[in-house]
Amino acid sequence: MKEKIIQIDYDVEDTCFKFPQQAMADIVDALHKNNKVILRFTEGVALEELNYKEKKFLDICRKICTDNNWPLDRIHFVLPNLTQNKDVWPSIEYGGASILTDDLKENIFLGLQNEKLDNNKNIQKTFGIFVYRSHWDRLLLSSHLYSNHAMSTLQTYRKNLNSPADMIELGLDQMFWMLSSSKSLNRTIIKEVSHFLENLPFDQGVDWNLPDQQSCVDKNIMSWYNQIFIDVVCEKMITGQTFFPTEKTARPIASKTPFLIMASPNYIKNLRKIGFRSFNKFWDESYDYQQGIQRVESIKAIIDNIGELSKAELNDLYQQMQPILQHNYDLYMKLTGQDIVSKF
Repeated sequence: MKEKIIQIDYDVEDTCFKFPQQAMADIVDALHKNNKVILRFTEGVALEELNYKEKKFLDICRKICTDNNWPLDRIHFVLPNLTQNKDVWPSIEYGGASILTDDLKENIFLGLQNEKLDNNKNIQKTFGIFVYRSHWDRLLLSSHLYSNHAMSTLQTYRKNLNSPADMIELGLDQMFWMLSSSKSLNRTIIKEVSHFLENLPFDQGVDWNLPDQQSCVDKNIMSWYNQIFIDVVCEKMITGQTFFPTEKTARPIASKTPFLIMASPNYIKNLRKIGFRSFNKFWDESYDYQQGIQRVESIKAIIDNIGELSKAELNDLYQQMQPILQHNYDLYMKLTGQDIVSKF
């Protein structure tokens, strides 16, 4: 049997391919030349949420197979989504997950086990939000913090007004579509986002163009966590049934920092499934069952409530959270990728 493996690395966003025409051309060409095509994803997308030109990608795959009298399992999916619904396609397996590698430099979630962390909290700012890649939800949360809590927020947003490539990848169109479709678009949000964008970039002095850029970024960001009370985490996959923890979630856990997480529904529930504890004793975490604009709005409401606390109140709250933070740190430092996978 002739097989073709197509590696789909970081060229997939939450619900779409970054270069859709090229991806589809490669897939169709491979299907005509091989008995089996294996699509191996690096990112933990929810397959049923993936789109191609406003159509569901799986529907297109199904039609291609049907029109050519091919069995559906001619296309086989391998992806690192721990909660992927396998009923959506007859040939799916879990794989390609960096969390399973023993090389901690390559492990996207457990890599901080390999770092010497100086956890010595001295709260100077209430919030931290650290963004490299722009997306509609990150624009909304970052601009809300900048417009309403600028003095109490440490943030990055590496998008430069003088870089055309940065500007076309902001996610503005999707942001307006999401807001409009949920009847949430208003002048206040437009003003907040505009005010935020005109002050880009927010880089905290990091040289983002160094050859070992990711290592540079991680090293700098981890040094900031001692200054903040809470991290507003923005994971990449935020739609549908998916659980794909990355370094963005690992950072607050490894630095003993409380967190709010913009991610897919049940993300915090799945963290608890691994054994981590969360902060529902201190604020309403029912937002974890939400997605899209609804989840953003719920997180913004929690941000505004926390933003009213004094530094003394934040320090007192942080002390109350110590058992949770220490438990999460201890668990993280001894976890293996196989430990995580075995829970699902």
